[in-house]
Amino acid sequence: MLAVGLGLFQSAQLPASAAGEPGNRVVLNGRPYVALAEWAAANRLSARWNPKTGDMRMTNRWTRLYFKADTQRVEHEGVMVWLSYPVLRTQDRLYVSQRDVESVLTPLMQPPRLPSGRKILSVAINAGHGGKDPGNMAGARMEKQYTLLLAKEVERLLRRAGLKVVMVRERDVFVALEERPSVAKTRAADLYISLHYNATPGGDEAQGLETYCLTPAGSSSTNDRGGHGGGYLPGNRFDRENLRLAYEVHRAIASQIEFVDRGVRHARFKELTLAAMPAILVEGGFMNSREDGRKIYSEVGRQKYAAALVDGILAYKRLVERGQPE
Repeated sequence: MLAVGLGLFQSAQLPASAAGEPGNRVVLNGRPYVALAEWAAANRLSARWNPKTGDMRMTNRWTRLYFKADTQRVEHEGVMVWLSYPVLRTQDRLYVSQRDVESVLTPLMQPPRLPSGRKILSVAINAGHGGKDPGNMAGARMEKQYTLLLAKEVERLLRRAGLKVVMVRERDVFVALEERPSVAKTRAADLYISLHYNATPGGDEAQGLETYCLTPAGSSSTNDRGGHGGGYLPGNRFDRENLRLAYEVHRAIASQIEFVDRGVRHARFKELTLAAMPAILVEGGFMNSREDGRKIYSEVGRQKYAAALVDGILAYKRLVERGQPE
């Protein structure tokens, strides 16, 4: 996070009643945008704005948010979350897209809750690739081997925590992309977690942790370069839950394991589009990075990573079950 002295900021607090006024929404680059200062006031956040650097910080007793003009990211409690569209500056004010308010900021500020009596009891774990599909390669090392090792460690820890576990694959077999979320649905899993590792074709320059949830309908995925959108998909039923699950898992891993934080991201991966429950895909480092490789290939590194990932799942479980009887 960029460190900026708070003394340079100008106050941006406005009456909460102003947040809903039509004049606070503008069309920028053909999309509806919301003034960040008014949005902050409506959510009882104190906003401090530095017009020299384009930074805006928002805080209250429970929350810290950080925005920067002309970037496509927000930091929430120090965790980077990608937006679908850039934060824009016009007439010395910052604006965020209405879609990002709905699909990112609202789940961060108002976490979803399960209906009374519902609990997270079962988690489906997909070990990415398998069988004829080796996944990414780093020398003779195949992604499918290490995702399965990780999945088994995650399974052990989840069972120890009292949860049921659905293993999409338990050995080196190929399961078609569309069949993976189907296995989770058939066996009544409450969450779907897909485990993967990244790689780059040109050496070990890239490194770090990425966590993906499904791109909301009409929005651009994180890696889109042309501002593309897409229609409603089955997995979009759980947009708020998907974002919050991705955030909790990413935060837990990033806080416990020394990763470069590449952020919570959006994508239309096939298994996420078809999921019948909240679902995420985690890219736990780059196989051809020396730094990340120590976490991927060693048993100790894998155990630490699995423990952090499970902590994130349990944090989400507590969050959505809050207020329910034990």
